[in-house]
Amino acid sequence: MGSISSITRFVRQETAGSTPCIHGGRIAESGREGVLDFSANLNPRGIPEVETAAKSAEMLDEEIKRYPDNRYLRLRGAFAGFVEKYRYSGSPKHTQKITAKNIIPTNGSSELIRLFAETVVRSGDRVIIPSPTFGEYAFQCQLFGATVQYCDYSQILELTSAELSDASAVFLCNPNNPTGGLVSQSEVMRLADRCFDHETFLFVDEAFIELADPTQSIAHTVLDSDFVLVLRSLTKVFAVPGLRIGFGIASRELAELLNRVRLVWNVGAPAEVIGMRLMDACMKSDYLVKSIDLIRTEREYLTKGLIARGFVPLKSDVNFILVDITNTGMDSQELTQRLLEHGILIRDCATFKNLSTEYVRVAVRTRQENRMLLQAVDAVLRVAR
Repeated sequence: MGSISSITRFVRQETAGSTPCIHGGRIAESGREGVLDFSANLNPRGIPEVETAAKSAEMLDEEIKRYPDNRYLRLRGAFAGFVEKYRYSGSPKHTQKITAKNIIPTNGSSELIRLFAETVVRSGDRVIIPSPTFGEYAFQCQLFGATVQYCDYSQILELTSAELSDASAVFLCNPNNPTGGLVSQSEVMRLADRCFDHETFLFVDEAFIELADPTQSIAHTVLDSDFVLVLRSLTKVFAVPGLRIGFGIASRELAELLNRVRLVWNVGAPAEVIGMRLMDACMKSDYLVKSIDLIRTEREYLTKGLIARGFVPLKSDVNFILVDITNTGMDSQELTQRLLEHGILIRDCATFKNLSTEYVRVAVRTRQENRMLLQAVDAVLRVAR
């Protein structure tokens, strides 16, 4: 069999020179069992209670015997209802509601990024991406021939008219991964208005917004603009990374186009059924309110603990913290490896653009687990000093 390099002249240059993004949650790659994963940013409250396992198994048994309805009318309706349940408290002009016609179901939120790029981005286009941020935006756009213009995350709201008019799309992660900051709804809406004026798409990744402040979502902006696409993920909210289910929110015209382009039967029956049940359970309880309260309390506890040990955690509005480790005398690779030896996996942030080996990211977990992280840090620091 030939090597990859031997076939590169037969494929698109963008794919031949691509390098996949590195993500958290790499427990299997760590080669260790029983590791506490602080590298993946999941709801520390865990999966909400759903109907009995027997009922779920019975329904799944029936569903997996046939192809899903590729229109996904039930699932799209459930997504729309979930968005409406936590509708933001903003502009009263939005008397309309998000409906199934505004929803694009996807096999995890990453699929929506790829779907958007292959639908909107043309070879030679320029896209604007703040940094540091989630690496899949640049990776997927570059696969389809785009040139990426990076700007500092703090400057994304100050883009000039010339920059906006020359770009096919702008990406914004809100709350931002890995820094954890949340941009207010009003500020993002102003950016959306400016993008509309320049006929530039604005892709807003709200994968973590339910765990920060769902009232700051700009989801309903899609009712006024064909140039806004909002991403949501069930993975983070319900701590189900293996389920692979997410969705996009867009104007009816853009949603219809993306639903035509997406892969047929892209969401399997188990994900569809379980996803709907998770959303239903959430909306019938105080699950989300208690999740946000838990995250706020544990984030404060973990932040204070890290400061007391000489770290410099950045202010966060969500369930993870970016940490400056300069004062430890270790770089991110060394600290990550040493903590792994104590059964703790954190995220080395050196792979994020514009971040150095001076940064790591840790998830906010339960009090017991957060104590275990701090105890492991103590053990590592004792050896290092």
